[in-house]
Amino acid sequence: MSYLPENYPDSRETVAFQEALQPEVNILWETRDDFLAQLNPYRATWGLNYWEDALGLRACQGLLLDTRRRQVVAKLQGRATTTPAVIQTVAETLLGFKVKVIEYFSEYRVELEVDSGGMLPAGVPQLKERLREIMPAHLDWGLVLPTWNFIPIRAALGPRIGRSAPPAYRAQLPPGKIHAAAALGIRYSTVTLPLKEAKADGL
Repeated sequence: MSYLPENYPDSRETVAFQEALQPEVNILWETRDDFLAQLNPYRATWGLNYWEDALGLRACQGLLLDTRRRQVVAKLQGRATTTPAVIQTVAETLLGFKVKVIEYFSEYRVELEVDSGGMLPAGVPQLKERLREIMPAHLDWGLVLPTWNFIPIRAALGPRIGRSAPPAYRAQLPPGKIHAAAALGIRYSTVTLPLKEAKADGL
């Protein structure tokens, strides 16, 4: 009504017409905005089905919405020539963490070092499938999760140990690596910590 001349609000017919028309216009605008959102994989909801069909992604219905969106974006990103930069972009998109790609030319192997705080990211299965598609067949790959090893320290504070000296402080061990490549690499048969047995608090 604010867009109409000043005397229109005094007309009951005009007010009734606008009140009937406005909800329909609102629905049209909401439908338009929802449709435009489906054109952006990061915002799509029901439109993800069309994205996945067009890109050949199967068995995605049981996944979280965010995981499905990351899969679509990673598929679009991985259509160029496979380079370390492309692998890094795809991995960071699917895992949601910073990834460092390390090449071992003499071993025909690539490591993806994931800065995830020692936790196994949720998008690992999807990353596995994408790497199978974009990595050259002669290269092996693995996922590395840097972690800290902690040493428990017991403080001498009780009433019956007042005369004992507190234990010497032990610094943390330098950062180590747990090679959790069992779920990714194609020739990792000597891994000491398979992913299916690893626990998040143990990494």
